[in-house]
Amino acid sequence: MSRDARNLIEWLGRADGGAEALGGKGASLDRLAKLGFRVPPGFCLTTAAFRAQLEAIREGAGSTDRLASDGPSLADALASVRISPVVGEALAEASALLVEQVGVLSEGEPRFAVRSSAIGEDSAAASYAGLHETELDVRPGAIPAAVRRCWASLWSPVASAYRQRRDLSDGDAEMAVVVQALVPAEAAAVVFTRHPVTNRDDQLVITAVRGLGEAMVAGTVTPDTWVVERASRSVLTFEPGDGARGEALDAESLGDLVGVSLEIEARFRRPVDIEAAIARGAWYVLQARPLTTGPATGLATVTPATATGAG
Repeated sequence: MSRDARNLIEWLGRADGGAEALGGKGASLDRLAKLGFRVPPGFCLTTAAFRAQLEAIREGAGSTDRLASDGPSLADALASVRISPVVGEALAEASALLVEQVGVLSEGEPRFAVRSSAIGEDSAAASYAGLHETELDVRPGAIPAAVRRCWASLWSPVASAYRQRRDLSDGDAEMAVVVQALVPAEAAAVVFTRHPVTNRDDQLVITAVRGLGEAMVAGTVTPDTWVVERASRSVLTFEPGDGARGEALDAESLGDLVGVSLEIEARFRRPVDIEAAIARGAWYVLQARPLTTGPATGLATVTPATATGAG
C-alpha cells in the first residue's frame, strides 16, 4: 500500500485512529477487539477515504457549488460514481487480505458484512440505530458497491431528519465503513444491560432469533425475549417469538451471552446495547453502544477470571 493510502484503512483491533477516523461503530468494534472480546475479523475504510472520494467526485463534476451544499446530490454521486483509484486500490488490497484471514468462518467462498460507521454513530449522545446502510452476505467482488451505498446512506432522508432533530449539522457529517467477515450465525441476539422500558438496572433484556439477526433488528419478525435478573443471572420471564422450532437460545448459550454482556458493560463503565451472533458455540460481538436513554449507573471496572467473549 502506498504511503498516501495508509490512512485510508485501519484494521479492527490494531487501529491507531479514534472515532474521528473510524466512525462510532468502527471505533467501538476496535475497542472491543483490543479488550479481548471475540469480534469478527475486519477493517475500516476510514473517513479519510470518504473525504478522498468526495474530493474526486467534486473534481470530476467540474463545479463544486451544488455538490458542496446539496446532501441528496452527494448521496446520488457517492452511490453511482466509481471509487477513485487511490481509495479503490486500498480497499481491494485490504479486501484480499481479509479473504485470506477468514477461512475459519467460511465454508466455500467467504461472505462479508459491510456496515456504515458515521461520525457520532453508536455514541452516548446519538445512536443512529438502523438509519444508515448495513449489507450482509456480500461477496468479495461486491464490496466496493456496498461501500458506495453505505457512504450514500449518510444523506438518506431519515438520517438527515435525525440529525436535524438533534441539531447536528449535515455539513459536519462523515462516514467510515466497516468490512467484516460474516458470522454464519446459528442465532443472533440483542442485549440491553438495563431494561429499556422500565430502566431497571437490576435486569437485562435479551431478544434472539435463529440465524442472522437482520429481520429482528429491522422489526419484521418477533424474537424470543428473556428478562434476566442481574445478580443471580436467572431468567425472570420468557416470551416466545415467531420461531416454530423452540427457543432460539438454549440455557448454556443464554448464560454465556449474559456473561459476555456484563463484562462489556463493566469495561464500558455504563449500560450498553449489544448485538451478537453465535456460531459453533462461540459468541461474536457485532456491536456495542451506550444506551442513550435513562440514567448512567456509575459502574466500576471488573475483570473476571475468564472472559467468555475473549478469543
